[in-house]
Amino acid sequence: MKSKMRPRDCPCHSGARYSACCEPFHTGASQAPTPEALMRSRYAAFALGLGAYLVETLAADHPDRAVPHEALARELSRAREKQRFMGLEIRETSASDERGEVLFHARIFERGQDRSFTERSQFVKENGAWRYASGDVKA
Repeated sequence: MKSKMRPRDCPCHSGARYSACCEPFHTGASQAPTPEALMRSRYAAFALGLGAYLVETLAADHPDRAVPHEALARELSRAREKQRFMGLEIRETSASDERGEVLFHARIFERGQDRSFTERSQFVKENGAWRYASGDVKA
């Protein structure tokens, strides 16, 4: 993890300590076991500026994969410079062996403006690991 200071509480707002929640996924010590766990780890990665993790957890056919890896990782890492990640609420989850879905609400502020949104995300399992496939932002 590139961040200089490791957070004590997990930025995914699970209520757990970072070391027992998303950190093992971020460091590669383990894979997220469910679509919800991957969703939480991706939210935390945005909050911590872990762009490489965000790229690695994209599905193989995600449109952002067309962007060179390093450039995309740099761009995604910068989200934390402009945005404050204030909360994550998981509203619904479902999963089969190969596909999953998570409906969540993310509380995000940018320069004092509320940029919060609700999204229904689709996940797929590739080579035994959950990956983010797409998201549909709800009004």
